[in-house]
Amino acid sequence: MNRGNILSLTELNGAWMTDIDDTLVYSGEMPDDRKIDEIAEFIRILKKHNIIWVPMSGVAMVKLGPRILYRLPDDILSNVIYYGGDGSLKYMYNPGIHSWLEDKSFSSLFTEFQAYIILGDSEYRKAITEMNAADTGIDKGLDLNRKIEEIREILKEKGYQSTRCVLDVLKDELKKHGVDPNKSEAYFRGGSVSWMMLGDISADPYHTADNISFRKKLIEISKKWLEDNGNLKSLGTTGINVPFPGARGIKFVLSGNDKERSAREMIKSFNLKPENVLFSGNELFDGGNDNMIRNIDEVQLLSVGDREDSGPCVINGRIKSKHSEIVGVEANSMWMNYVIKHLESGEKWQDILISLKDVQL
Repeated sequence: MNRGNILSLTELNGAWMTDIDDTLVYSGEMPDDRKIDEIAEFIRILKKHNIIWVPMSGVAMVKLGPRILYRLPDDILSNVIYYGGDGSLKYMYNPGIHSWLEDKSFSSLFTEFQAYIILGDSEYRKAITEMNAADTGIDKGLDLNRKIEEIREILKEKGYQSTRCVLDVLKDELKKHGVDPNKSEAYFRGGSVSWMMLGDISADPYHTADNISFRKKLIEISKKWLEDNGNLKSLGTTGINVPFPGARGIKFVLSGNDKERSAREMIKSFNLKPENVLFSGNELFDGGNDNMIRNIDEVQLLSVGDREDSGPCVINGRIKSKHSEIVGVEANSMWMNYVIKHLESGEKWQDILISLKDVQL
């Protein structure tokens, strides 16, 4: 893909990679204009110092665009690469046409058969209709009813006599637990499906003792369903797993898709030294959806969550206040301000990263 005005390989001093929900912005919430202005100024200063900004999340552009990326000023977008869909999608901005484009060479996606048997009929129809409306490359002349008939026939040929999907099974469990399944929401993200049992709301309701226990049960049911169905390997070139629980809901992810895949591709594309790359996230612990980044030696890991597993490159980013600890979005914002302040004072990016472990904000 033509990078347009993105910095050339020899100019880049490093990269700031960041998780989105409950790191950069609060999950389930639309950031206000003030927050967007803060992010824009941060990117602008990174660009000035030849440091690329690399947001990563589980969602596709159709969702993150209106929430954040479409709201950023045009002049800084050449300094942004977005990896979405849990490491299955990559987007770069083309200033010539003022538009974000997907890098198809990076895409690692469910087959239509895998998507259908995970989502089920109604959710699959909804997902394809939304993708069609968002102009994501789906054939505009697609006869969806005919396509689904073809999918169901092939599924039968492959031994799937029932097209009852895993989400049907999980929704039945919601009913048994006294939870309205109509409030649950599913998002198809190309190489992953995210299912929110309580809907796309803040993480807090998911963290009650009852819901934590119930979600663990649903995750085990999901894993067993996938295991009983061979992880759907017969429907594609690779299988599907539930590799990490995350903060909310349940994620069904194509094997090999995660933030590590995105980070390795970005580092290789720009010929960066891993020690000149910083990742900021709130789930740098076993089972967290940021934790696989630590598999890349020497990438600096700024943990702004309420816990993390220690490691040679892990920086405890929790900030002690008079009466409590500051974590998450507020802590991340304070670290963003710290770094750009020191960049603007003339300190080198590499020196700032080396010193972060010893900094007390």
